[in-house]
Amino acid sequence: MERIVKVISKIYEGAFHFLLYLAASLTIFLIALVCASVFVRRTPFAIGWAIEASEYIMLLVTFFGAGWVLRNGGHINVDVLLNVMPRRSKEVYQGILYSIVTVLCLIFTIVGISTAWEAYVAGTLHVKVYSFPKWILILLIPLGGFFLFVESSKITWRLFSKKAVLVVDDEADVLETIQGLLTDYRVDTAMDFQTAAAKMKGKAYDAVILDIMGVRGFDLLKMCVEKGFPAIMLTAHAMNPGALKESMQGGAVSFVPKEKMEGIHAYVEDIVSAGRREARIRFYLRLGPYFDHRFGSQWDRAESFWAEARRAVEARSQRGSSDSRTKPSAPHGA
Repeated sequence: MERIVKVISKIYEGAFHFLLYLAASLTIFLIALVCASVFVRRTPFAIGWAIEASEYIMLLVTFFGAGWVLRNGGHINVDVLLNVMPRRSKEVYQGILYSIVTVLCLIFTIVGISTAWEAYVAGTLHVKVYSFPKWILILLIPLGGFFLFVESSKITWRLFSKKAVLVVDDEADVLETIQGLLTDYRVDTAMDFQTAAAKMKGKAYDAVILDIMGVRGFDLLKMCVEKGFPAIMLTAHAMNPGALKESMQGGAVSFVPKEKMEGIHAYVEDIVSAGRREARIRFYLRLGPYFDHRFGSQWDRAESFWAEARRAVEARSQRGSSDSRTKPSAPHGA
């Protein structure tokens, strides 16, 4: 099934980009045609079909490129309204909006196919300077509508299927920074133990980011383990081998210094996409050299739970496939 989905996706992307390049080529041709038509219009070489051709080209460009415009956020949005909305209200509003757009695009596609079929059966002609079967012109509508439907469906799915992340820290600027770094996720925040505990009791999270000092981070880590929430420990004041050991033995997936906070999206993405075991290995790959510098080269030798990560790093190094984001020059700890 997964293979079939990949094949369909590949065909779709091929058609999507073919129409995009065709629209771009037609746009260039349209510019050239209009310029040429203006230059020769008072000469014996006047291009009599230029105006009608321009109309058709603009139709083609509109419907061929509509899906790409939607995918890249080039559609019209009421920013004045969105800018005054709270973050969560904005997500709900956009989810509802794109759900409506998806339904309308589906109707647009179905009605377009039906109308084109009726014109084909009736043999209706489009008569102007040049005449041709009308269904060919009408078929542009469901073609563009189909790509709009697929792209709006994908946007709707992303909006409603965002993974939930809880961030707990007693510093408001840290919470604000992480929210800005995790725009692909639904982010809840808490500034103390009680608020965080209440949120974890009432909702499931795909990842929890915990400060250690000031919010009873290790107690919250125990709650995360009990509830099955993958946890990332984020700290500045507890940056020491003891806190790292307690975090990892307590069940944390990653232990990230606040000075490395700009990369938090990658650690969350590892948990969501690759699972806890692989996420811990990738964490070791990324921050191993940092801990070498902070704690000395033997920081990971005293604990048996780093053995799997070391073996994975060594195996990947032997295959020549080290993590592209950190690019370690040699197996860490070797």
